[in-house]
Amino acid sequence: MEPLKHILGLSPRGPSLLRSGRRAFLGGLFWVSLFSRRPKAAFAQSAIANPLGPALQVALEAVVDTIVPRDQDPGALDAGVPARIIAHLSTHPEALTLYRAGLGVLEGLARQAGASSFHALGGPEREQILSSLAGGPDGPRGVGAEFLVRARRDVLAFYWGSEVGQHVVGYPPPLSGYPDYADPPSGARSPQQ
Repeated sequence: MEPLKHILGLSPRGPSLLRSGRRAFLGGLFWVSLFSRRPKAAFAQSAIANPLGPALQVALEAVVDTIVPRDQDPGALDAGVPARIIAHLSTHPEALTLYRAGLGVLEGLARQAGASSFHALGGPEREQILSSLAGGPDGPRGVGAEFLVRARRDVLAFYWGSEVGQHVVGYPPPLSGYPDYADPPSGARSPQQ
């Protein structure tokens, strides 16, 4: 503990950080900040407990990959969409309930089709099952249709909101707002004129 006191500028006569000047004070502040650092929320995403469980997470990844598959461009799996959806579900219980029910319906339909799980199906079979959730001539399939609408919306929002999705369409995100809209040209008319 003695070396730490020396680094922080502490002595038996009291703290010498303020007596030693600005450089010693800032140096001591630096060391204190190193010991008291906490992970930022954005980096703690991987520490979020998975509210779906391993089987439903695999099904979710298959749904995400079916909605925005990888081709010549990166897909939704490459953009980290499943992790974003799981982080969202951990804070929205009503969405978690819908996802659990919807993924359960998908797993049941996959077993009816003769597969062990939705993930085990190929791309065209997955698309067919997802399309069947949207409904047919006798209308939508209840919770399955609601799940499909929500999952498609979430996947597309998280994909196009990611750097990967924006790079696919060549959209450079603004770095500091939209200055052109904040300062219109001097000759522009206001809506009241």
